[in-house]
Amino acid sequence: MISDNYIYIVLALAALILVSCLIPLYGFLRSRWNGLALGCCLFQPLMLVLSFLLISWITYIRDRNYRSNCRDNAMVTLRNTVVEEGDTLSYLWYLKADEECYEEIKQTGDDEENDSELYDVVLLDSTSVGVEDRIVVTFDRQKRTVTATDEDKPIEVVSVNWDEVEEYFSRNKDVK
Repeated sequence: MISDNYIYIVLALAALILVSCLIPLYGFLRSRWNGLALGCCLFQPLMLVLSFLLISWITYIRDRNYRSNCRDNAMVTLRNTVVEEGDTLSYLWYLKADEECYEEIKQTGDDEENDSELYDVVLLDSTSVGVEDRIVVTFDRQKRTVTATDEDKPIEVVSVNWDEVEEYFSRNKDVK
């Protein structure tokens, strides 16, 4: 997904490799050559495998929580479904009040795939927002209605959190 913090994962793995090099050294200082052999052949690879699994698990949990947080904190959720030659692409956009849009792309058909992207939510005027120059969401806050278009074609509005919408527009009322 979404973890844009891969540099931290790489740095953590590099640190673990450096720390794991201390295991054979410690073994050598304690038991000379037998300790060095035991550290190099058994404990160092075991520590590296366990560390890699731990970092992978933490990254998976973090990404899953981030996705769940995006879904839960969305001010508007939009859906567009496209059917193409045996495949169905379902695009879900979660627009959040912190000016971030999380897009999920689900492909069903012959080979199922999921993908995701992050975009910015841009205030267009006092009643509408845009995402990536293709999605425009217009709010009628008096009548509590929302319309959305994707490249000038209407798309489905799945849900609206009016408290988040009001917070977003009240925070950005001086912008335009």
